[in-house]
Amino acid sequence: METSSNGKHDVAGIIAELDERGYCVIPDVISIEKADQARTVLERLLAEEATEGTWRTRTQRVARIAVKDPIFVELMAHPLIHSIWKQYLDEDVICSTWTANTNYPGYNRHGWHPDFPFQRVNQPWPADNVSGQTMWLLDDLTVENGGTGIMPYSHRKGHRPPPEIASQWIEGGEILTGQRGSVMVMSGKTWHTARPNTTDKPRSVLLGMYTRPFYVTQEDMRAQLAELDSPTEVVQQLMGANQWQPGVVSNNY
Repeated sequence: METSSNGKHDVAGIIAELDERGYCVIPDVISIEKADQARTVLERLLAEEATEGTWRTRTQRVARIAVKDPIFVELMAHPLIHSIWKQYLDEDVICSTWTANTNYPGYNRHGWHPDFPFQRVNQPWPADNVSGQTMWLLDDLTVENGGTGIMPYSHRKGHRPPPEIASQWIEGGEILTGQRGSVMVMSGKTWHTARPNTTDKPRSVLLGMYTRPFYVTQEDMRAQLAELDSPTEVVQQLMGANQWQPGVVSNNY
């Protein structure tokens, strides 16, 4: 039975819960101090990149974080997370998108949905595992500050939420709460929704979607990889260095 590098986490148990319920919350993946360090870096980026739309919508996404600070590359390739997705997806797993998401006080948009690529995959969905979402908690998540709503077992339904219920709270839904430094891993098929932030403080998470390499990535990860100095083999793999690139079919033999 494989554990993480610090011996605290049972990867087989995490994957069993992920298979069974569609998601799993893993406490204490990094220390509170490390989470605070990442949040401090993110707060600088949020201030630098905020727009008028940020305050109108009460939410802000920071993209291309892999090239904006080394701490984000470190977390993207964290040994525990890499181990989970290698087993759940396959050895050739890549990172499809790696961003930060902050919801400010007053945020109140929501709607049940799956994650990439299942917004577009024809229904019924294929039964095999092809993607998984990773949510790093940089703030303590609570019911009040917008802990994500998740529908257990919905990854088994094989389809997106019907439009008539997508904007309603669905009976049986659960709200993700946890201490900063924890990580939630979730099947890309699992229905989930944002929740209102009714507090007076923002709450931030990092979002890393991992996929099989035969899917087109949401972000151009290879372009970001080209900007990194001396990336490790794991970082190169996750950012698509080994992903098959189409060429020109030739009749020259």
